[in-house]
Amino acid sequence: MSRTWGRVVLAVGIVGVVVNGIDGVVSGPLAWSDAFPLFLAAVAGAELSTGRRRRALRAAAAVVLLTVGFAAGVPAAAHLVAGGPVDLLNLMLGVLALLYAAVGAAALLARRRANGPSPA
Repeated sequence: MSRTWGRVVLAVGIVGVVVNGIDGVVSGPLAWSDAFPLFLAAVAGAELSTGRRRRALRAAAAVVLLTVGFAAGVPAAAHLVAGGPVDLLNLMLGVLALLYAAVGAAALLARRRANGPSPA
């Protein structure tokens, strides 16, 4: 991502966080999907940063994605299995979080196998 697009995505994410914060104060509780602008802001901030800050922001973005995805996706999957009404946005957030976790675990295993056995 170029620095210009990184700044645009960061600005959009921050505006979304502010709008969702005001919406939460004015109209009541937020949905899990309202945390997506926070994820955008963290990812864009990581792309614009360097060093330890980049790693910290990437970790924060991963935590936001996994937390929101599983918190929204597990109840939606339970409703799907039970035959009840399903919010497709929440279900897709759960699928996205599951795929993200699977790819992260596979990358970790591949990295460990490439580095060889760890000393005991």
